[in-house]
Formats: sequence, structure tokens, C-alpha cells
Amino acid sequence: MTDLARRRFLAAGGLIAASATLHGTRSARAREPLKLRMAYGLPRILTTPYEAAERFAADIAEASEGTVAITLTDGRIRLPAGASEGSETDAAGNVPQDGQEDGEEDALESSTRAIEAMTVAPTPQVLLDAVGSGRIDMAYMPLDSLYEREPALAFAGGAPFGLNARQHQAWWEQGGGRESIDEALARHGCIALPCGGAGTPMGGFYPREITGPDDLAGLRIRIDGIGGQVLRELGAQPQAIPAEDTARALREGEIEAACGFGPVDDEMLDIHTMARFYHAPAFWQGAASFHAVINLQLWQALSPARRAIMTMAAQATHQRLLARYDYRAAPALRRLVISGIELRYFPQEVMQAGLAAATRVHDDLARRDALYERAYRSMLAYRTDALLWWPVAELSFDSFMARSRGEP
Repeated sequence: MTDLARRRFLAAGGLIAASATLHGTRSARAREPLKLRMAYGLPRILTTPYEAAERFAADIAEASEGTVAITLTDGRIRLPAGASEGSETDAAGNVPQDGQEDGEEDALESSTRAIEAMTVAPTPQVLLDAVGSGRIDMAYMPLDSLYEREPALAFAGGAPFGLNARQHQAWWEQGGGRESIDEALARHGCIALPCGGAGTPMGGFYPREITGPDDLAGLRIRIDGIGGQVLRELGAQPQAIPAEDTARALREGEIEAACGFGPVDDEMLDIHTMARFYHAPAFWQGAASFHAVINLQLWQALSPARRAIMTMAAQATHQRLLARYDYRAAPALRRLVISGIELRYFPQEVMQAGLAAATRVHDDLARRDALYERAYRSMLAYRTDALLWWPVAELSFDSFMARSRGEP
């Protein structure tokens, strides 16, 4: 072997050794324990999504062989009031970095440092700020109720006269939905993983049957999100009341009606004891969705393996929760009917008026917000194709089975 060849061989050997050492260091860091806190941003009384959030955390712990531990907090939560370099580590512990540069490590560790703590109600607005600033690592919550803060987040769920659960998933994965929501959340230092579906919600409980658009005029109704703006266009008076306070507000006359979630959750909220007529569907929300909202710097600093674990756990949770709601809806609706509620459908006149109102709301927001317009246009483009395809096989099969009840 010549001297030149020998030098090249030794140099190559050094590069291989250095590469192996670096890979070993990153692998070791990827196995370091990671402790995260995830706030539950829904009423604790709604046990079905809470159990889904618990399962999400458990799946991540199992898939990571216990190296990623997520603590779920519910009810009123304690959030650090601020974060700074050199402050003491909070009870959750510092978040280790997974093979990132020193600057990224400092940013990631600062997301779980605290000077002092304060107790706050976990409203969507509070949680978005808390996760984005790194005051808490994650939150399990709906995003569409944040549309006034970030209009494009209205499309995180099915949106008014938008897409059903299956169609929404297709738009999210294939039609630009994920990109729109990622861009909207990045403005607030967050990213989100779809982590639970609940199908199309019910249209809510009313003191009298809704027979036409005029019946909505002046009606004080509990609703949040962009659906409230649609009902306001129809003459209703939307009231921003926490879901867990709905039954009390109806009992005390603060409101007259309340938008629905679905039979499973509505039964838990005890709304049916306060209003007699149960209408369907919630035309202001084609599909309800929950998300795992994660601090963006934290997400970017995770190893690819850990990001993959969290993504797959969220996908499994999304499908499992939708299946659970589908399975439990009929028994819950049956119990509600037995208890005395009267099931009604919004008449065609109300649906048409709702569609016109929703279109006005969409168009107005699209004129004022460029990202909303992009999300809206991409949803409309897919909805046009979906409504051409859906009646061909899916709807025709479902319609026949619903009429026949499966009996020859």
C-alpha cells in the first residue's frame, strides 16, 4: 500500500469512527427520558374524549418503551407564569433534546422552566398561548373554537356546511388541510396532530320545535366557534357559555337552547332534562375533531423516531375515538328518547337558510384573511368532488340500509 493510499485509508477510518460516535450519541439522547405535560382542554365530565387522551399518552409510553411520559392534567391547571434562562426547573422536569444544536437545546429546555405558577381555567385561548409560549408542553383540545383568534382554525373541524368525518380526513391528508392548519398554528408557536374524531354533532336542544328560520330569531343559544356566527346571521343570539355550565344556564333562564355535541356527550352534560326538542344535524359543523396541540420548538427538537411515535399514536387515537362514538351513539340516543326528548330534523327551509348564512360568513372571512381564503378554497374544491362521488356508492348504500333497517 502506498503512503497516499495508507493516509486515505486512515482518514476514512477516522470519519467512520467519528460518524459512529455521533450516531451513538444521538441514539443515546433519543433514549433519554422525556417528561411532558398535556392539559385537557375539554370539560372533565366528558369522559369519552378524556379516556382517548389517556390512551394517547399510554400508547406513546408503550411505543417508546417508557422513555416518553406524558402527564395529563384536567380541570383547572397550574401554568408557569413565565420562562427564562437560568430559572429553576418545574415539576415536570427539563425536556431533553434529541440530537439538536445547543441553541435548540436551550430553547427546548426553556419550555418547561418556570419562575412561578398561576392557576387558570383551561380555555382554548389560554391553552393556545400556554403551549405556544412553552409554559406547558401540550394540550388536548378542539381548535375550531379559536377561529376568532385565528380564522383558518375554523377548518380544523368540519366547518359550516363543510365536510363529514371521512371527507374531512381526506381533505386533511390529501387536499391541503394539514398545511393550512400547520401554517395557522405556526403563527402561535404550535403544531397539532388530529387526535380524535366524533362525527357530525347534533343540532342541539330547543324549548320548541324549529319549523322555520323565523323560529331562530332572538333565540338565546349556547354555542361556540364559527357556528355561533352562522346562527347570528340567522337572527339567533349566541351565548359563549362553558359546555359544563349548559344545564345550569338553561335551568336559570340564562339561555333558551343549547347546541349539541352528540348523544354520548349530551347525555353526560344532562342538557336533555332542561329542553325537550332535540334537533339534527349541526349544519354549522360537519365533523367534530380534537387535536393534540404541541409546542412547535419542542416538536422540532424531538428525534424523528419520537415524532413518528407521537404521530402514529395520534392517528390510532383519532380512529379509535370515532369508532367509539359511532358505537355508543345509538344506545345513548335511545336512552334520551326514552327519557322524554323528541327527536326532530331541521326542515329544508332552515337548512337552505343556514347554507346561505354560512356562505356569507365564509366569504366575509375569506375577504379579510388570506390564509382563511386558501383553506376555504381548498375545502370547496374537494367538497365539489366529494359531493359528486358520495351519493354514488356511500350515500345510496347508507340510504337503503337506513330505510330498510337491514330487513328484507
